[in-house]
Amino acid sequence: MMKKISLIKKIRLFLSYRKTINKLKFELENNFSARIDNASRIYTVINIPSSLIEEPYNLRKEDIDSLAKTYIKEYTNKLSLFLNQNNLFELYDFYEVKKVEKYSYLLIFGFSLFNSGSFVRNFYIFLTILVTLFSSLIIFLF
Repeated sequence: MMKKISLIKKIRLFLSYRKTINKLKFELENNFSARIDNASRIYTVINIPSSLIEEPYNLRKEDIDSLAKTYIKEYTNKLSLFLNQNNLFELYDFYEVKKVEKYSYLLIFGFSLFNSGSFVRNFYIFLTILVTLFSSLIIFLF
């Protein structure tokens, strides 16, 4: 059973995760062709090499999917090993895989304790509301 973690602790861990990911940005781009978005998610598009795929008319959809699954698993294992070597052991998680084209897949990794995309979006909404209230209060007082 996992011990509950307070929101402040989660935010501190997220800031630590974000700082480490930003330090690794250059290595992620060069070694893994991965990029980092504003929500500190790591994303990349994996193209299945044509050397793994035989003649396309001989392959069924299930064969292509199984080839892609093993290739994606190899990639995620390499990336996980790299992230673990940089002390991000339990701070990242595999968010999703989306099929972009026939042989291309979008992989998204992010912070493990909460969805960083939702967190950043909600933070900006909260900040916008706070600025609007504060500015309307100032206008009302003066």
